[in-house]
Amino acid sequence: MAKRVTTQQLANEIEQIKDNHLAHMADDIDELKQAVKENRTFFQDRLDRMDNRIWLILGATVSTLVTIIGAFFGGMM
Repeated sequence: MAKRVTTQQLANEIEQIKDNHLAHMADDIDELKQAVKENRTFFQDRLDRMDNRIWLILGATVSTLVTIIGAFFGGMM
């Protein structure tokens, strides 16, 4: 037959869970928070660099377009 669990045993197990397992879970959550912050910083830096490159390409494209239009109209006159 199944062993009966007393209220005192159940209370002891609940205390053990609260003291041990929840403390470990809190530590794991803190480690995850730190890892997320580090990843956010890493990807934010990468996105900033990519943003600068996009603006550089856009500026080069616009200046090339202005040069071509200027040469076209300059040759007509």
